[in-house]
Order: sequence, then C-alpha cells, then structure tokens
Amino acid sequence: MHMAFVLIYKLLGYELREIVPDPPPPQPYPFPPNYGEIKPLATYSPWTGDEEFQSVYSAVRRNTLVATDIVVYVLVLALTAVPFFLYEKAPDFVNTDVHYVDLMNSLLHSHSYTSNFTPERLQPPGLSLILAFICTIVGCTHDILIRTIPVFLALGLLFSYEVVRRQRGRFIAAASCLLLAASPSFFPWVTSWISPTFPYFFISMVVLLLIPKLEASQRSSRTIAAVLLLCFFVTAAVMIESSGIALIAAMLTWLVLSFFGSSEIARLRVRRFLPIVLVGLLAEGLWLQQGGNRREWPLPGYPQGYLAQLKMKDGNYPEMGFATPKDVLLRVEKNLKENVIFLGQTLLKHQIGPSGTSPLIAGFTILILCGLWSSLWRSNSQLCALYFIFYECIWLFWPWFSSVFRFAVAVLPLACLYLVEGVLALRQWSRLYPRTVGTLILPLATLLAFVAAMRGWAGGGQVIGFQEKLSAIFWIVCAVLGVGLIWKGSLPSWRRLSWVHSFFDKRYSVIDAKSGEVVMGLSFRPIKLLAVWAVTYLVATGVAAEIPMGRENLVSGSTKFESTPEIQAARWIDSHTDPNAIIAASLQPLIYHYSKRKVIWFPMEGIRKHHIGYVVVIDRNWYYYRPPETTCFDLLYKAYPQAFRLAEANGHVKIYEVLAGGTGLAGER
Repeated sequence: MHMAFVLIYKLLGYELREIVPDPPPPQPYPFPPNYGEIKPLATYSPWTGDEEFQSVYSAVRRNTLVATDIVVYVLVLALTAVPFFLYEKAPDFVNTDVHYVDLMNSLLHSHSYTSNFTPERLQPPGLSLILAFICTIVGCTHDILIRTIPVFLALGLLFSYEVVRRQRGRFIAAASCLLLAASPSFFPWVTSWISPTFPYFFISMVVLLLIPKLEASQRSSRTIAAVLLLCFFVTAAVMIESSGIALIAAMLTWLVLSFFGSSEIARLRVRRFLPIVLVGLLAEGLWLQQGGNRREWPLPGYPQGYLAQLKMKDGNYPEMGFATPKDVLLRVEKNLKENVIFLGQTLLKHQIGPSGTSPLIAGFTILILCGLWSSLWRSNSQLCALYFIFYECIWLFWPWFSSVFRFAVAVLPLACLYLVEGVLALRQWSRLYPRTVGTLILPLATLLAFVAAMRGWAGGGQVIGFQEKLSAIFWIVCAVLGVGLIWKGSLPSWRRLSWVHSFFDKRYSVIDAKSGEVVMGLSFRPIKLLAVWAVTYLVATGVAAEIPMGRENLVSGSTKFESTPEIQAARWIDSHTDPNAIIAASLQPLIYHYSKRKVIWFPMEGIRKHHIGYVVVIDRNWYYYRPPETTCFDLLYKAYPQAFRLAEANGHVKIYEVLAGGTGLAGER
C-alpha cells in the first residue's frame, strides 16, 4: 500500500514524505479540550473560569470559517442544484400537497386559514405562510413553489454542517451532509412534493446553531438579539411542524439537567433560555388546543388532533380501534426498523434487507444508542442528543404507515453524527472498561447470532437464508471478541499487521521534487484519504442515480397530470355538476382544488346527513386509507342499489350520483 502511494506521486513528479505529526488540534466549540473523558453533567462551560478552555474557545472563534468550509458549501449547493433544475415539470399540482397551496391561497385572498370550505385546525400554518410570502415576492406557479423545496434542503444541510462541525469536526460534518445531498432517497420528494419537512429541517438546525451562540454571548445587546431570534425560530419550528415540540422538550430537559452540575451555569441558562421555552410552549399549546379538524364519522383518530391519533392501533385503518400495549411495542419495533433501513439506504445508496439481525440494522441501532449515551454525559453535546431522542420518540410511537421520510430527514445529519460517536465511544470504552464492554457484547451478540442462524438454516428462501447466515457469522465473531475482552481484558493485538497500523497512522505531505515545497499545503493521513475516496464514490453513485430520475421528471409531469384519477374526476365534476354539489371521496385535496366543490372524506357517517350528491370511487393499486374505498362502496351499493346511479366511468375512476329518491340511506356508511 505504501509503495503504491509512492509510485503514484512519483509518476506525477512529486515526492511523498512522512512529516512529524502536529500536536492534536483544539476541539471546536462546544467540545472541551479533554473531550474524550466521561464527566458529570454540565461540567464544561465558557463560564467555568478554565483558562485552557477559554483559550481554545477563542482560537476556534477566530477560525470559524476556513477554505474547507467554503469548499463544502459549494459542493452542497452544487449537489442540491440537481433537484432544483431537474424538478417535476407539470402544468399544475398532481399530489395531495396541493392542500398547502389551497391554504396559501386562502391566506392571500380571504385572509383566513381554510381549505375545502373548512377552517384548518390540524396542519399548522407555517408552511402555508412561507408559500404565501414566496408567492407575493417571486410568484405562485407550480414550478416556483416546487423549487423552493430544494432551496430549503440546501439551507438545512448548510446549517446542519455547522452544527455537526462544532461537535465532531469538519470531516464528519462534510461527509454526512454531502452523502445526504446526493441521496436518491430524497430526490423524488424534493422534486415533486411540497412538504413542511424541509423548511422545518432548516429552521431546527438554525435553532441548534444559535443556542451555543446565545449561551456564550457576553454582550447584552447580542444576548437580547439572540433571545429574540430564538423565540422567532422556535415558534416558526412548531408552526411548521407540530413535531417541533421535540425542540422545546429537549431545551426544557437540558435546563433541568444543568442543575446537576454548576448551579451558576444552570441559573444563567434558565435566565436566557426559559423565556424561549415558554414562548414555544405557548405557540404550540394555542395551536394544539383546537383539537384537530371536524369529525365526519364516529371512529376515533384522524382528523382529530395528533394526541388522539397516537392512541390508534393503525392511523391508516381506524376501524381497528385503539392500540394495546402489545400494539405499541410492535409499532415501536416496526418504526425503528424502518428508520434504520432508511438511514442505511440513504448513506450507502443500496437496498437493505429488513431483517432485524442484519449487521446494518442491528449494528446501526447499537452504534447510535452508544453515541447518544456518550453524548448525554457531556454537557456540551447534551442538547442535540436530547433533541434527537425526543424527535425520534415521536416517530417511534407514530401510528401512520409510510411516514418515515417525514420524520427521518430532519435528524439524519444527527443520526450520522451519533453513528460516528458510537464507534468512537465503543473504541474508548473497550480500552478503558474492556470486561464491562465484553460482558455487554457477549449476550447480545450470542442472541443475534442464534436468531440469525435459526432463520438462515431453517429456510426462508435462498437469498434471505444466505443473508441470515452471513449475519450469524458476523455476530459469532462479535461474540468471540466479547469473550476475548472478558478473558484477556483487552482487544486482540495485531502485531503481525503493525506495519499496516504504522502506515495508516502516519501523516504525509505532497512535496514538489524540484522546489522541495509542500504542494498547495497538501497533508493527509492515508486512512482519511481512503475515507474521502469512499465518500466521493458514494456521492458520485448517488448523483448518477438522480440524473435518470431528473430526466424523467422533465418529461413525465404532463402525462402524470393528465392520468391522475383525482384530477380526471375533478374535471368531470367541475363540468357536469352544480357548483353547490357536495362530493364524497377518499383523497380530498386534489378533487377540491380542481373542482372547487366541497368534498367530504369517504367513508363518512351518513350519505344523507352530509347531503352528498356524488361519490367518487377510484380503483387503485395502493390505498393510503383502509379499508379500500372500493370495498366500502361495494358494501354500501349492495345494501342500497336503488340509491345510486353510475354517472361516469373512466379507467379506474367511477363517479356515482346519489339519487334523490333513493330509500333507506339515512345514517348509513
């Protein structure tokens, strides 16, 4: 390996020389100089009087922006420019996100927050206010509004880079943000949907970046300005996504934990941050107290408030009723697995099997938990860890199917951070407390190996069986390492491979053979160079996967618009029905947007009760709400065949007219 590097640089006319390692650079704020140690909560702070800490903090402040940061900014902007230019070009909106556009139009034209002739009390108004502002300044077309989402993605990644950089350095921050910026998992959502996820991602990272600045502020004018800014951004976060309550919960818990350390620091934090917490709680409370939208059927759940929805066994299938403790545990297990799979696929640009014994799924979970535990025991990294925990808890208990993207994006950079923290923590703990680590690893690895072996050798398909066998081998090796830690009290010694460790641990500089000067200041360790190559490969792979999807976006929007069944139904309703007609349909936003008729969610309680004139039934390959609308209407039609007349049939769309002379329909579903 060493000779390969030397030959490459010789061919280029340079020499590769080993240089004396520099002293360890100071850790960027908010990490203290002795960052690796496990200390009591709230130990470190700029107000502790530690001169060494103050000097490190001052040095970091003088060098907050370097050439590396500029390069990362440019790369992030370049990668997010791909979805900005390769968005889905369509004549108008083709997804249910048009609901936010209708709310925006209501704010602009009638100065109310209504859609479908009904006040909106479930979705917070933050995103619609942002769209209204953009509409006023730039324009209201589909193309303009869709392209705001890549802008928010870029801003969120830039600020998350700064947040992660201050906790684990530039390389980890850059790698995580670039991998996320080039992720095909994001691309379809960024280019074709208006979602509050990305504005919230941006706002939440701004909050996490401003909090250390407010904590370190020593000038009253800057302190007041930072408090006002944080009040605004925290309020904006909860008004864009109600899950922003995780920010408030994290800040409040952080304040409480501060009292386990220095009481002086705790009192200072309370004076500065408690008003922000109270403002955020007030905003969230005023919104949630409305209790959700009006109920149109007797079953619990949607469209009631989020707290009511959490009680359901399955938000997409409300007829299944309330969740039992067993249902909640199964929901947590399912959501956790989906979240880890999404993280792995986003980073590795490859499909991951759903097996819970997979080294990626189980391994990522273990590493993130270790990273969180390590971060919680450091005052300077507590807040981000608490926010990650509270935010993920909302998702783990969330009862709706297919919401992983909504909850994963906002904390993906932090998930990458805690993966790395977990690796470093395990390495440190294995050196300091080897037998304790081995005692924990051995039973866990043995259990996972046993389960994987049972699945792998008991059948279940050739591919699945092979994957499980590999998982079993991996966990057996981990169990052996656990035994070694317990027995010898240390990790295995790789004496025969000491030259490998020596090579990768050294630092090299690229020297011009003629002048003897360092070329462009290039100095690196081979292990970091290999990591850069790996990140570069994954980023290039992601961009290569995005380009075909982007080309498809440029040509498929019009076809998708014409073939969307809700739009077809809405056009027929607009041209064949009275403007005062009331429609029943499963997915309301598109039909209301294009027909301007009041649409009631189907199935509802009572066709006659709501004065329904027409029922839209669409035969789909996939149904968001269950049972399927076709099943619901078939049961209704069999019971009351004289009450309906097929008015229109076009492909997968059927529109039934409710006959005025129909009998026996009152109060029925």
